[in-house]
Amino acid sequence: MFVDAYMTEEQIALQKLAHDFAVKEIRPIAMDLDHNADPAKSAYMDSLLEKADAAGFRTMTVPEEYGGGGISSLFTHCVVGEELGWGDRGVVGMLLSCAKITHLLMADALATKEQRDKWLKAFVDDPTFMISQAMTEDDTGSENLLPYDGVDGGFRTRAVREGDYYILNGRKRFISNVGYAKLNFVYVRTDPTKNILEGSTLLMVPIDTPGLSFGRVHDKMGYRLNLNREMIFEDAKVPVANRLGPENYGIVNINSHLRGGDSLINAAAMVGLARAAYEATLEYASNRRASGKLLVHHQAIGLKLVEMYTQINAARAYIWQASRQIDDRDKLPVDTKMAGSASYFAHEAACDVTRAAMEIHGGMGVMRELPIEMYLRNAYNMLHSDGGIIMKKLKVMRAMGMDVHATNGSEKVSV
Repeated sequence: MFVDAYMTEEQIALQKLAHDFAVKEIRPIAMDLDHNADPAKSAYMDSLLEKADAAGFRTMTVPEEYGGGGISSLFTHCVVGEELGWGDRGVVGMLLSCAKITHLLMADALATKEQRDKWLKAFVDDPTFMISQAMTEDDTGSENLLPYDGVDGGFRTRAVREGDYYILNGRKRFISNVGYAKLNFVYVRTDPTKNILEGSTLLMVPIDTPGLSFGRVHDKMGYRLNLNREMIFEDAKVPVANRLGPENYGIVNINSHLRGGDSLINAAAMVGLARAAYEATLEYASNRRASGKLLVHHQAIGLKLVEMYTQINAARAYIWQASRQIDDRDKLPVDTKMAGSASYFAHEAACDVTRAAMEIHGGMGVMRELPIEMYLRNAYNMLHSDGGIIMKKLKVMRAMGMDVHATNGSEKVSV
């Protein structure tokens, strides 16, 4: 664990609590779950969630008035996320689940007090309560995040209002926690004549909604302790009372009420993953002999270890700076480029570090009896998650004032 002089006693205590939890509860089961051939049985879910709930991690962002931990600091979430990610990258999804339900329901422009009272209380009271955020579909994914402003693009799951209900039809894919999540935040098209900037709406869809079913579980190369699955809507009936914000509020307006920077929790988890690979590799190189001396004393190996150590610390420092800046946004203006830049840097650093770990381990690096190959799969899998690395860079470009264009036929559309 890395501690700096600016951390509070509470943050240091939470860091240690998260690390101890990873040692005792995550590490002992992570490889067995990862190696399960059935992706539906790889996910951590109920048993680990109950223990995480007892430790306070599952509800740490929920306000105290609803029985949660009341910890709003993004920096603190990143500190905890790194330690849980050191245990296994997939487990950090529970922190994001908690953060998203808190920010969506605590936004006055989106949720009513009745909605908050109902769902935040339900979330806190049930130790296995998770949420999903359903946006991606077969024909649209990262373009939702720029977002693309053509009527022909964006998610197409359709919601038609009939009296006090919306009738939903469509399919989502690659969605985390689906089939376990008790509440699903589903982005739908309520006006197909408009783009998702103007014609989209966010609905809360409980797991037992009539017409909602779950399709195949995606068999991923890594990040297997976090389940991804299809959601299928066939005349699913959702009360209008489950709508967040106005109808046709639009994706940018909806997401503007999120804190911003939650991708840094994912990034911190990547630092934890990279640190796990580095620590295992340093131990291996300190005990394995080749050509008459320990690997760690071979110059080529030593140089790689230095590079691994440097990338981990650089990524952590960048994430901590970016997260503290967001926490202090009432005091100083936020540099909107920083969160995305720190996030993509940490993801790429984790790929570099885990690859170096595999190289230093030699033949043992690709053997499933050691966690090194799992670390590498987890790292590279995440290049395509949370919007993907290219999308993170495009967002930074836009924040830097550069033109980012999506094409609509022969026309260029500035976004």
